Amino acid sequence: MLSFVYLVFIVFTRSAALFKVTVPTEHVVAVHGIPTVLGCVFTRSTEPDIESLVVTWQRTEDSRVVHSFYYGRDQLERQSSDYHNRTGLFASELANGNASLMIRMVSPEDVGKYLCTVSSAKGTDKAQLQLDYGAFYSEPRLSIAVNNTSVTLQYETEGFPEPEVRWLGEMGQNLSHRTELTPLMNRSGLFSLRSRFEGPAPQLNVTFILTNHLLKQVLKRPVYYDNGGDIAHNGSNGIIITLSLVCVALSLIILFVCYHRKKH
Repeated sequence: MLSFVYLVFIVFTRSAALFKVTVPTEHVVAVHGIPTVLGCVFTRSTEPDIESLVVTWQRTEDSRVVHSFYYGRDQLERQSSDYHNRTGLFASELANGNASLMIRMVSPEDVGKYLCTVSSAKGTDKAQLQLDYGAFYSEPRLSIAVNNTSVTLQYETEGFPEPEVRWLGEMGQNLSHRTELTPLMNRSGLFSLRSRFEGPAPQLNVTFILTNHLLKQVLKRPVYYDNGGDIAHNGSNGIIITLSLVCVALSLIILFVCYHRKKH
């Protein structure tokens, strides 16, 4: 009898050892506005039985249920309200050992550790991953204020998380500046960033650099201002020389008026 029990124990242990749950990527970065997939795979059976399969996704920090599946269907009544209408498994892939979870409308509140637990007739196992969230910073908008002694340049943009901001002088030296981050009042959780540099008139030649390390995004915008009133902003829309264009337009209008007066 003892030999039989021991044999059953060995068979069960070996069977459980053959069942594994793994995550292809232990660090997932979700991008604002794009659904993200938390990968999780398990040892598939030669004769899959979806009815006996149990898949549970939870937040590791507080055991909140992100998604639950058993008896062959989603069990959304067990799901945390924070994830209602935002998650889904790939049902057709479960028989192939794919328990990956899609999350929509990801925000900073979703950042943290996630635990994927799978149980089947072959055993139970679990694996964990880390989810982070980022948003590419938008094209910076430049504004300029000028007085008798100084010129103030300000860039505004939105993104996430907090970036590294630098202002460089003509020789590449770091310049002191003031940068403010304000959370936007919506679920996206993006930051509104304002970065300001003030330099002496009559001439400035500086470069604004914003780096979003999480998403490997670098925005580099050189700005040149001289006492003639020319402003060159090297952004994605090319070079803008605002004051000189105004002068040219006024000159053309004056010439047009003078020409018609002489003609009549």
